[in-house]
Amino acid sequence: MTFSIFSATYCFAQNDTAKWNKKVEEKHLKNRQDSSTWDAELLRRDIEANKERVAKPIRYGAFPVPKYELLGKESFKGVGNGGNFSGIDVDGKKILYSYFLVNKNSFTQKFVGDKPNEVFFTIITLTDFIDTINYSHAGVQVISRNNPDYIGQGFFKTKSDEIDYTAFLTANRDEYAIVNMRLFNLKNGRIILIAPQKDGSLRSMQINPPILDDKELPNYIDKILKQEDIKHFFTDVNNI
Repeated sequence: MTFSIFSATYCFAQNDTAKWNKKVEEKHLKNRQDSSTWDAELLRRDIEANKERVAKPIRYGAFPVPKYELLGKESFKGVGNGGNFSGIDVDGKKILYSYFLVNKNSFTQKFVGDKPNEVFFTIITLTDFIDTINYSHAGVQVISRNNPDYIGQGFFKTKSDEIDYTAFLTANRDEYAIVNMRLFNLKNGRIILIAPQKDGSLRSMQINPPILDDKELPNYIDKILKQEDIKHFFTDVNNI
């Protein structure tokens, strides 16, 4: 199963297109403490959603957030996630992946050019367990409540272990991921490969692609999975 989820909100300020700088950042941080700037409807919805929402590996909190439009025209146009959770065959091994993206907005447009969005994190993992009925073996979530910073999280299960991860991209273009407490600076590569081992340990590889949108990503993944070094990474005899 492959799917993509998008959550789009279009926000327009009364003046010109938003620009991110230190002054705007300082004002945004003050707004986080100023209840007159908060989006009361978003907070109400988050409180209600969190009564039933299951989130892994980090539980969601319902924090008040400033109205998105305070950051300027087209400063937020949505976030999304997706992946392949039914499995890609690589020499008899099953490979899964998921990703997070942010739609092009006034803060990211100079980095993404004419692309509609940028995938800021992809994790590709080897597994020996796929639940084809309930798809309980994987989960992925991304939120925009830190706008103009974006964060996502998720998990993949194997028969005896679990791969937990979270990743973020900030308006300052800081970008990191954590996978089972290993820290990755995504400036060194936005694609992380994980191979669980028979002895319970993990192996990782980091790949540095160009900025990709969600339509380009599947073809890029298909291409790298055909590379000999990547095939060897996932088919090593010590892997699960």
